[in-house]
Amino acid sequence: MDLTGYLKEKEHQVADYIRSRLDTGGIIPGHLREGSLAYVNRRAKRLRPAVLMLSCGATGGQGREMDSLPAAVAVELFHTWTLIHDDIIDEDELRRSEPTVHKLVEKRALEENVIDPGKLEKYGASIAILAGDILHGLSVSVLADCARNGKVSPDLVIALIGRLETTTLFSLLHGEALDVQFGCQDLRGGPAGIDEEAVLEMIRLKTGALFGFSGMAGAMIGKNTADLGDPEVTAVRDFTENCGIAFQLQDDLLGLLGDRSSLGKPIGADIREGKKTTIVLESLRNADPGQRERILSVLGDKACTDEDAKGLTSLFAELGGIGHTKELAAGYVRKALSCLEGLPESRYKALLNDWAEAMVNRDF
Repeated sequence: MDLTGYLKEKEHQVADYIRSRLDTGGIIPGHLREGSLAYVNRRAKRLRPAVLMLSCGATGGQGREMDSLPAAVAVELFHTWTLIHDDIIDEDELRRSEPTVHKLVEKRALEENVIDPGKLEKYGASIAILAGDILHGLSVSVLADCARNGKVSPDLVIALIGRLETTTLFSLLHGEALDVQFGCQDLRGGPAGIDEEAVLEMIRLKTGALFGFSGMAGAMIGKNTADLGDPEVTAVRDFTENCGIAFQLQDDLLGLLGDRSSLGKPIGADIREGKKTTIVLESLRNADPGQRERILSVLGDKACTDEDAKGLTSLFAELGGIGHTKELAAGYVRKALSCLEGLPESRYKALLNDWAEAMVNRDF
C-alpha cells in the first residue's frame, strides 16, 4: 500500500471509531451535538493519526499497529478541539470548504429563530467553545481505551495521558498565545520582537508539539514501553516534530499559492488576518522603503481585494520570501529524515519517509 492508500484507510478507521465512541444522544442541546460532530463528519487528512500508527508499526511491527488505533483517534480528537477554538480566535468562517463550528451554530440558531439576532455571534462562539471542550474530554477517554483492550500497558497509557495533558497541551497553548500576540503587534514601528527565530519557535510549539506527541505515542505503543527517554521513541518524536514544522511552513505557502477548492478556505486569508510568517519577515528584510510600505499597507487589511492579495503574493516571490520559506521547509524535512536512520528497515519506515516528503510536496 502506498502512502495515499494508507492515509485513506486510516481516515476511514479513525472516523468509524470516533462515531462508535461518541455518545451523540448524551450531548445536548442539539446545537452542541452538531457542533461537536461537525469536523468529525467532514473529510480530513488525518495526518497525525496516520503517523502515530506508522510510528507504532516502525517500532513494533505489523502486530502492534492496530493496538495503537485508540491513541490515533485520541490525537485526532485532541487536534479537532484545538481547530474549533483556533477558528474562533482567528474569526475564520470556513473550515474544509464548510462553515466553521461557531458560524454553523450561528446559522442553525438563525434558521430556527431561537436566539436574539443581536446575540448570534456570542451564542455561536460560546457553543463552539463547549463543543471543543467535549472533544478534549473525549480524547482522554479514548486514549484510555488502549489499556481497556488489554493490549497496551496501563502504565504506558497513564504516561501518555500525563504527557498529552501537560507538556503537549502547555506547548500548544504557548504557541497559540504567541501566534495571537504576534497577530496583534504592528510591524510598522519595527520588528516588535518578531523575528524568524521567534516565528519558528511559535510553529514548533503550536504545530510541532502535537505531531511530536503523535510519533512518540506510536513508538511507545509499538515497543509497549512507558520510557519517554527510549532512544527510538525520542528519534521518532524528533522526526514527527520536525515534520510538523515543515507542514506548517508549507501551509503558510499554500495559504498564498494554493487552490481555494483544495484548501477549503479563501486564498489570501493569512494576508487579511495579518499573519506574521517567515514569508512576510523575509520579504520585509529584503524590501526597499516603497515595497515595505506596500506590504504593510495590505497586510492585516480585512478589506483587501483578491487582486491586492495576488499582487502582494507576487511581491513576496520577488523579494525571496516564498523561496526562502520553501527552503526552510525542505531543511526541516531533511533534519527529520536523519532522525530515522537508526530504525530498522521496514515498510513502515519507508512510509514514514514518504509521509515526510509529503509534508512539503502536498497541495492540500
